[in-house]
Amino acid sequence: MQTFCTIITADFMPYAKALCSSLKEYGNGRLEIMVIDNNNLIASDNYAIYHLQDIENDKLFSEIQKKYAHTNADHFRWSLKPVFISFLLKKGFEKVIYVDPDMFFVSDYSFLFQQLDSASVILTPHWRNADPLANEDNFISLFKDGLYNAGFIGASQKGLKAILWWAEVCHYKMERNLVKGFFDDQRYLDVMPVMFESTEIVRHQGCNLSYWNMTTCKREIVNGQVMINKLFEPVFIHFTKETVLNISNRNDYLLKPFLDKYEKALKAEGVELNNLWKDFNRAKYKTLFYKTKHAIRLRTRIKRFLFLIAEKF
Repeated sequence: MQTFCTIITADFMPYAKALCSSLKEYGNGRLEIMVIDNNNLIASDNYAIYHLQDIENDKLFSEIQKKYAHTNADHFRWSLKPVFISFLLKKGFEKVIYVDPDMFFVSDYSFLFQQLDSASVILTPHWRNADPLANEDNFISLFKDGLYNAGFIGASQKGLKAILWWAEVCHYKMERNLVKGFFDDQRYLDVMPVMFESTEIVRHQGCNLSYWNMTTCKREIVNGQVMINKLFEPVFIHFTKETVLNISNRNDYLLKPFLDKYEKALKAEGVELNNLWKDFNRAKYKTLFYKTKHAIRLRTRIKRFLFLIAEKF
């Protein structure tokens, strides 16, 4: 069995079920779901359900609950990621991969668990553009948001120490503060490859596809199939609001068949993708300014042109 886990509020259960259906289609994955605000949801053959009382004896959970549960629901949920992962590892699961509930798998993912045979922790890079002249905003986000995406992290038994450290620092500080270098639970992941032996980076660029890696992880058609940088098959997509918007507006149109499949999976659970996303989509991309900026990236193209001129002198 390949163990995945996620944390949701009860209203996100249809998304967790859609995620679960994709895990079953492309592997032997079973989803362990922590529901933080409802004790009435029950398990099925394809997924397990946990509630807060299942981890209430964890001392760090108690401290996190006191600090965040009644002040910031997002901070509480995000800080529970490492607590839940460590709970499952202590429970006896050999390998655990946490994924955000808005992810969806589109091909075989068994190699991720194979990587955990040698790795203590595995992380997926954002793969943002590292060329400031090509996409300055994306480049700056490397240092502002972090190198790795906290919507995915895998750990084996020997990664328990790293996961417990992550839980402790999430308890210490959960905020976005550019001056101090904090970005929720995410910037802490930058430290892991340095501080914890056998932390490995997932270099398969078909993993964690989203709006932030549209240019670096180039989507292309190779022999009639969508490929990433001509080498990598898409494995899973992080369907954030911005990801959905960019696919819907044809900015990332080669991922449209996968979005269609995701929408179908959600519809089977009685959910239509949030119409507000589509309304925002139409309003945002309707303006002439945005269309012009997006089509030619005027600012960065001018900078590149001036840079090339300067090189000649």
